[in-house]
Amino acid sequence: MESLSKSLSEYVKLLQETNLQKAYKGLIEYISELRKHFKENFSEYEVSGSLYQGYLDLTFFTLTTKEMKLKELKFAIVFIHDKMQFEVWLSGKNRAVMSSYHKKFSNYQLDNYTLAEDEKGMDSIIEAVLVDKPNFDNLIELTNEIEIGVINFIKDIENLIN
Repeated sequence: MESLSKSLSEYVKLLQETNLQKAYKGLIEYISELRKHFKENFSEYEVSGSLYQGYLDLTFFTLTTKEMKLKELKFAIVFIHDKMQFEVWLSGKNRAVMSSYHKKFSNYQLDNYTLAEDEKGMDSIIEAVLVDKPNFDNLIELTNEIEIGVINFIKDIENLIN
């Protein structure tokens, strides 16, 4: 395993030689605006109070509906840094809830969705790619594409549960 000092030296070098800070700041600002967009335009969703910025691995925020909240379920709009893609996940209040729903969904045909691995550290139950290789030069179109995907995913999941 590489030493922390060596890793931090590489980190500083990347900061000095690349646009890493500018890119990360722009990404976080966009996802913050995306969160705000959902909060202001979709009163049927309860949007989480915070944005998880992550460790250059993933950045996300959560939202839920009244019905899903009663079932202790929520949705996460997630940006996966190393894949450069947006995903939407069905998640739960805790691992016990997620494992319970995972078992239920393991008997379903999920078509375009992926059932996550049921493991001790699971973060999601079901996942779907919203946008692979997003175009950050057209944020209006990107937001529209994410919005449509999230709304369809939520409807599909609610139909599966009911």
